[in-house]
This record gives sequence, structure tokens and C-alpha cells, in this order.
Amino acid sequence: MTIPHYTNLGSAIRGVCYAWCEEQGYTDPFCSNGEWWAYPPNGVMPVKIKTVMGTSCQRLVRLGKLTFFLRPDGSLATEPESGPYLSAK
Repeated sequence: MTIPHYTNLGSAIRGVCYAWCEEQGYTDPFCSNGEWWAYPPNGVMPVKIKTVMGTSCQRLVRLGKLTFFLRPDGSLATEPESGPYLSAK
């Protein structure tokens, strides 16, 4: 598995959010007042990503020499949870 490398935290959050949205069928993700929102499949009103993202959606990302788990809403995962994105071997 290749760990995506980002130049700053903002681009890492954006990358994880956009990737999650694409996989889940959400469109037009945007950040408003520090909260990430997107339109659900066939939806006409955006929803907060953190209310629909589930518990096993964190991804491993790299900033310089630092590697950590990040969730689609921009929060840090405190410890690895089982999920399809955690296989680092």
C-alpha cells in the first residue's frame, strides 16, 4: 500500500475528504466554518461529513516524516480501527 504524501495538513484533509466522498457517491465537498460538507447521492441539500462518515473510515497519510490516521471530516484518529484503508503491508 502506498501512503499518500501531502505538503500540509489542509491538503491532507482535503485529499482524504475528496477520496471518501468519491467512494461513497457524495459530490461537491466543501468546508464551511471548519466543517466539511457534501451532497449525498441523489441529494439536494449538503450534509456534514462527520454525521455520515461512519467509524472505520480513517486513512493513513504522511506529512514530511510524520505518518498518522486522518478521517474525512479532518479529525485525527486516535488509534487504528479495522477497515479497508489500514493495510500498510
